[in-house]
Amino acid sequence: MRRARRSWLVQSKAIIAVLRGDGAGIHTIDSAHDKAYTSVSFKNDTLALAERAKGEDSIAPLAKLPHIMFFGGGVVIKLGDEVIGSIGAAGAPGAKLDDGCAHAGLDKIRERLK
Repeated sequence: MRRARRSWLVQSKAIIAVLRGDGAGIHTIDSAHDKAYTSVSFKNDTLALAERAKGEDSIAPLAKLPHIMFFGGGVVIKLGDEVIGSIGAAGAPGAKLDDGCAHAGLDKIRERLK
């Protein structure tokens, strides 16, 4: 995760932590935040939301709202079935890699969620 960035948000949309890797582009701060914001707002991972933004009955028009980004890398944090926050990752070359990075972050804190 040398170049990636991660942001953690809680349900109240407050930023808890931001981690930055050396060499990550400045835009990745905003991208990681927006992915985390989107996933906690929609209570779903952004990789799944990106699929819903395609085709008929698309949610794509909602991307015009501030901080909404339908691109992999935003992952919800759940306590049981309740969404309590999210992780946003950006800076990897591609949505699936950002998603994997966010899930790796979630795996690191999973034990603390019990």
